[in-house]
Amino acid sequence: MTRKESYYQNDYCEYWIEDGIVYEIFKPTFDVLTLEIAKVITQDRLTISNGVARPLYVELGSALKMERAANKYLSSGEAMVHLTSTGILVNDQIQRFGASLYTKFFKPKIPTKFFTNKESCIFWLTQFKTEAMN
Repeated sequence: MTRKESYYQNDYCEYWIEDGIVYEIFKPTFDVLTLEIAKVITQDRLTISNGVARPLYVELGSALKMERAANKYLSSGEAMVHLTSTGILVNDQIQRFGASLYTKFFKPKIPTKFFTNKESCIFWLTQFKTEAMN
């Protein structure tokens, strides 16, 4: 049985590490990702990661809009620190369309893939776990 480590939450997301993967679950009330929020969630994820590169699993929840500046920020630089890959669960066609635009225009610097099935996403992320993890 796996256990959740380093649990944390802010106004936008819940975070934890489970089986070497960082989980970032947006809260049901969250709907628009701004640059300011992107910076907050990045800093919180970096704290949770504790300096270890890990895959990131993201559930967007009901988020329907991501500002261009937030997308740009999340696809490079500081937002990519301590990440080996990102798997993002999308819930509907609107999120799927936004996801395809994100990868096409912002070209994330690490492997990034979108899924409609959580188990498939976790299975894909597993290949990006590193030996340095607990």
